[in-house]
Amino acid sequence: MDQRTRERFPALESFAKAAADRHRLSCLGALLAVPPGSTLTVRNAVFIRTMNAAGASARDSDGVLLYFDRAEHRAFWAWVAVEILRHTGARIEEMLEINHHAVIQYRLPTTGEIVPLLQIAPSKTDQERVLLVSPELADVLSTVIRHVRSPRTGAIPLLVLRL
Repeated sequence: MDQRTRERFPALESFAKAAADRHRLSCLGALLAVPPGSTLTVRNAVFIRTMNAAGASARDSDGVLLYFDRAEHRAFWAWVAVEILRHTGARIEEMLEINHHAVIQYRLPTTGEIVPLLQIAPSKTDQERVLLVSPELADVLSTVIRHVRSPRTGAIPLLVLRL
């Protein structure tokens, strides 16, 4: 297992970049900005939005139906999974157990500074770990919270991430 990890480590940065690019280049906002039945051009590709105003789907120039909302959803959660695994070194089973209660504050006794910590539930080792949250990981976790928080009530719903 360790040898396999060492062999794949050089590809981690390009893999993380690909996930970030796919998430960043989502076309969902552009599609929802045009009325149903209208034409939309994204990165030199022409799409025609379907007549269903509630959905976020369009047909490409070959007539293939594409679901932009589903693609954006998958791209977002793939980016989140890659970034959490990359910044924590957690196993997938451990990542799936993370919730917003796993982020805790710790006040340093010497300076009084508050630092964020992430509790990782035990998986293979049966040992709980507490990790210091880096600024990059904090950005990912706050993006998830902004993404799922209800704009009306501010509540964070129970999420189940299925990979």
